[in-house]
Amino acid sequence: MSLLWLFIACESPQLPVRHPHRVEDTSSGYAWETGEFDDTGAAEPDLESCPVGETFPAPNWPTGLPEEHGMDPIKLAEAAAIAGENNSNCMVVIRHGTIVGEWYWQDTGPNSQVKNWSVAKAVSSAVVGVAIDRGDIASVEQSAADYISEWQDSDHADIRIEDLLSMSSGLRFDMIADNVSMPLANDMTELALTAPVDNPPGALWEYNNHSVQAMEAVLRGATGMAPDDYADAYLFEPIGMDVDWKRDEVGQPAMYMNANASCRDNARLAYLFLHDGCWDGERVLSESWVQQSTSPSTSMNRGYGYWWWLNGEDPLLDSVTFEEKGRMMHEFAPHDAYCGVGLGNQFVEVIPSLDMVVVRLGTAPHDDLSAWADLEGLYEDITTDGDQVLHNQILAQVLASVTD
Repeated sequence: MSLLWLFIACESPQLPVRHPHRVEDTSSGYAWETGEFDDTGAAEPDLESCPVGETFPAPNWPTGLPEEHGMDPIKLAEAAAIAGENNSNCMVVIRHGTIVGEWYWQDTGPNSQVKNWSVAKAVSSAVVGVAIDRGDIASVEQSAADYISEWQDSDHADIRIEDLLSMSSGLRFDMIADNVSMPLANDMTELALTAPVDNPPGALWEYNNHSVQAMEAVLRGATGMAPDDYADAYLFEPIGMDVDWKRDEVGQPAMYMNANASCRDNARLAYLFLHDGCWDGERVLSESWVQQSTSPSTSMNRGYGYWWWLNGEDPLLDSVTFEEKGRMMHEFAPHDAYCGVGLGNQFVEVIPSLDMVVVRLGTAPHDDLSAWADLEGLYEDITTDGDQVLHNQILAQVLASVTD
């Protein structure tokens, strides 16, 4: 079965295409910029040296007891129990560069590559950063049409790379097209590139898979390589990350979903960001990109960077309804936390002030075959996924285990 059947058969009303509660950006120019970074991008890699002697999984993750790293093992086990009761595949907690807890369910293990759904967007963000650092892309201010010939001399010509990264491209959003047609398409990039422009770039925030998939064409045009092959060479291999990225029928990676990897390897990307782009004494990603991509990208949704979700920011918009949540991502967590988030409350969480990474991956609602017995319940699970209830429950219990 596919999600298409779900949306056709379910008696629940469709989510509307237009969202009257979305926040529109009425400012002009770049009034929404934070002013903390040079948003023209970096044409050259960051040449600042990286510290040596810090703990890295080079090649393997060290392991230790929670109590040796300022965490209560009983409370940490309670967090794992919550995960285990909710269709999880794996959960890993890393503190001070050491795995202090890891758990596996549903026939997975430390090397099992599992779907991470939209956590892949955070991976894609890092790939864009590598391309800018290496000079293959000059700047986030560049027009995406510089690399997409189909967009030249069209309504798409004004879409900047930054508009794609900040989910404000103006490309048409449609619930079915974004969540059903796109994953089932033989050529996902073509579907993204032919989406019409409904709004001026930068004027409206919409969580739109078409915006992310369009970056496949940008990266391919800029580097001359398939983006996942480029990532293998310049991102994954340097940090020891093994990724099996979902491809469509014509061999293009799905930039918006399923950069399939183990829990441990998802944690490698988070740990790279935790260390400002450094890896075992070598720079893999510029510190400026780490900072820029994990800072508010628009005033419309300050809880969103370049395909990363940010804590401590307001307003924060829901990924499904696009409405204001009226709260931070995690009200109980340090404000510097940020995360990649995937369908089914999957998350890769980075908390710099606690020197911590938490990863939890699990079965998406529609991948659980038993869920199809209750179509209305399945529809509700999918359309309320943006509430991140399970994500917050698990993370809150992990943080409750911190003793120092």
